[in-house]
Amino acid sequence: MPRMKMKFVLKPEAPIAILRSRATSQFVKTLDYLPGSTVRGAFAEIFINKRGIDHDFKRIFVEERIRFSDFLPSNSTDLPLLMPLTAAACKRHGLEHQESLRDRLWEEMKSSSPAKQRCQCGEPLDRIAGYLSDMATKQKVEIGKQLRMHVGISRTTGSAMQGLLFSYEMLTERSASALMFVGTLEADEVDAAEVFAILQQVVPDREHLSIGKARTRGLGELSIVSRGEWTVPKDFEFNERWQNFNKNDSAECFFAITLDSHLALKDKLGRPVLDDLSAAHFGFSEKEQVKLLARFLAPAVVAGWNAAQGLPKPDTHAISRGSVLAFSAPKDSAEALREHLQQLETEGLGERRAEGFGKLTVCHPFHSKFGKE
Repeated sequence: MPRMKMKFVLKPEAPIAILRSRATSQFVKTLDYLPGSTVRGAFAEIFINKRGIDHDFKRIFVEERIRFSDFLPSNSTDLPLLMPLTAAACKRHGLEHQESLRDRLWEEMKSSSPAKQRCQCGEPLDRIAGYLSDMATKQKVEIGKQLRMHVGISRTTGSAMQGLLFSYEMLTERSASALMFVGTLEADEVDAAEVFAILQQVVPDREHLSIGKARTRGLGELSIVSRGEWTVPKDFEFNERWQNFNKNDSAECFFAITLDSHLALKDKLGRPVLDDLSAAHFGFSEKEQVKLLARFLAPAVVAGWNAAQGLPKPDTHAISRGSVLAFSAPKDSAEALREHLQQLETEGLGERRAEGFGKLTVCHPFHSKFGKE
């Protein structure tokens, strides 16, 4: 079923701290983005405070009529690009040497032992992570980070406890660039206008959201800067992506699946699927003769906190966002494959899709633009 997407832009009014893992050590790093589950919880909290758990709340958050994506950091109001695990750049200078940016997927597809490439300065290429503001300019999103330190306070004496020092990272603006968080909310076209209108009424523009760690200490405040219907850029149209990925005279067609968010899959015994992904997990049967050519996978453990219950959520073991898999299939099955892949891209895959999990892009433009066939 077709879906309607709305783009939301959030502006931090204070430093943001979303713990990457549970606070079991002295130093805890922060995520550099806002998980969809975190943003969804902030919207739900506002809804409950204003209207309680009514019929509309159940439609949006219990029946999951609206799906929240991860909100990625940006230096503008444009949706940034999460660089996939196949991205590589100069090991010494990174994107300061912009011409070194490469995508390693095609090399892995064609050879089991691809040749090691080097930057024009002679340094080897290495995996590069982060976000691009724009593929044309190869401009990387600048994110500021600070460290906040605290001492433990004795509940008995009200004074500092000896030997109890802890710290955590925070996301902040850099002096030269503003920091925004951009993401999408989507719903089935059948009732999208209605549920988005309800959300607009309860959570209007300029509304403040409170998320993350240390909210009682002034952290985690954001405001909604803008919202509007999201339109697909030309280079992200499905047909354009497919054609750019298959510019050859081969008897086979090729496609890649790039994870835009964590993917939570389980096998028939309820165990998490982490490193043995195959075509069958994406709904392809043996008769379609889809072959796995290459894969770049990384695991992720996703922690969380249930504010309503005041308890931690169970850890979710998932395949990390940015992971990439490449496949081939006979060319005469291309039309059936395209239809299935478009449906997969629309509906997503796996568990917790309303919280931003399971989003993917087929034949991502990054692979075509920066890869060498």
